[in-house]
Amino acid sequence: MDEAKLHILREMPVPKAIMHLAVPTILSMVVQIVYNLTDTFFIGMLNDPYQVAAVTIALPVTMFQMAMAGIFGNGGGSYLSRLLGKREYNTAREVTSEAIMGSFVTSFIVGIIGLLLIPKILVAVGASVNTEGFTGDYIRIILIGTPIVMLNFALTQLIRAEGGAKTAMVGLLIGTGVNIVLDPIFIFAFKMGVTGAAVATIIGNGFGLLWYIRYYLQRRSIAMPSLKLCRLNLKVYAEIFKIGIPASLGQIVATLGSSLSYNLAAGYGDYQVAGLGVAMRVFTIPIFVFLGMAIGVQPLIGYSYGAGMIPRMKETIRTALTISLSLAAFFSLIFSLFPKELTMIFIRDPHVVQLGTLVLSAYVFAIPFAASGMIFMTTLQALGKALPALIVGISRQGLAYVPAVLLLDKLSGFEGIVIAMPIADGITTLTSFTFVYFIFKGLRNHPAKIPDELLE
Repeated sequence: MDEAKLHILREMPVPKAIMHLAVPTILSMVVQIVYNLTDTFFIGMLNDPYQVAAVTIALPVTMFQMAMAGIFGNGGGSYLSRLLGKREYNTAREVTSEAIMGSFVTSFIVGIIGLLLIPKILVAVGASVNTEGFTGDYIRIILIGTPIVMLNFALTQLIRAEGGAKTAMVGLLIGTGVNIVLDPIFIFAFKMGVTGAAVATIIGNGFGLLWYIRYYLQRRSIAMPSLKLCRLNLKVYAEIFKIGIPASLGQIVATLGSSLSYNLAAGYGDYQVAGLGVAMRVFTIPIFVFLGMAIGVQPLIGYSYGAGMIPRMKETIRTALTISLSLAAFFSLIFSLFPKELTMIFIRDPHVVQLGTLVLSAYVFAIPFAASGMIFMTTLQALGKALPALIVGISRQGLAYVPAVLLLDKLSGFEGIVIAMPIADGITTLTSFTFVYFIFKGLRNHPAKIPDELLE
């Protein structure tokens, strides 16, 4: 049993505990940003808008893989943190085991079905005559590597949930480093273009996965997985799915929302798709930092809730909000002052740069909403509140975004597509805050054990 991790979750002062958990996770997200931007950066050096657009519109496929892995990673992680708070260590081990096995089996199903449906996927993501060949090549490799991608993502979440934020960070560093080294080799030296970028991505994920396997083999985990514990326990899977499915539905809806955006943008031309895609990649920088803060504090929130430490839980949320909004102020300033320069990091085509600058200038208004909204959404997941988590999860690029982007596209054209995101973020954040506010009103502010019925 790793008492040091339990000490962080149980006894360490909240600000210091957040630093221990959130800083490595934020750094992991920064690494993930680099990982996600690496392909776009090196493909952009070819100065071919069609290949840049291909990598961009293929992104929903990767997002769908993450969503399916998130059922077991996010759902299992939420349940795992609460079990550790209640000191139910044997059940925690079973949760880890079942989550890993579930992700492994699901990954093969997703990969095979995806490969069979590539022609339909190309239509769905908005590939044009100019981009469908490049997009198909990239997607095919990504789908072949589905088991590696999904297991890597699921294990990252499970290890973080037990307080292993630094281990998760190292795994991402390894994967990103390998990807950065291999991208120029495959893209330029081997002249593979977008196909080479996809191959480098899968190999990078593979090295990250090997690091996590090594972590478990060294028996450093609080909740060690075991094949003997893979018993298809329906009660365990019900708890995993209760949070995992709502969280992943949000990611799936985000995938559909992105596909819709690119489809609508494709109606205005491939340059619009490339400009929107580059801007969205740049916008992942603040989004992933805020997500890192939210994911980092989730184990602390879940553990405190499971242990009945309500004041500690509330202090964690307040402190995390303060830090996230401070970071939002910084990013808002940078995005306001340097939208063109940020776009030009990835491509120099003047038309694409102009369009990317337009998108980034509008996305500035979404930054504060995203910063606070991530904390509220993660709180709902950590508390095991399935229905509110589902509603919030499918709002940002679903219930709020889809009507907004369809309406504004009709009213304002490409500019309407651009401003739909800040509007959707504002609506989603207000919704999540409302849920958290009323849940907290139902909790009595005392350190005693929470009644079991509240944990259902």
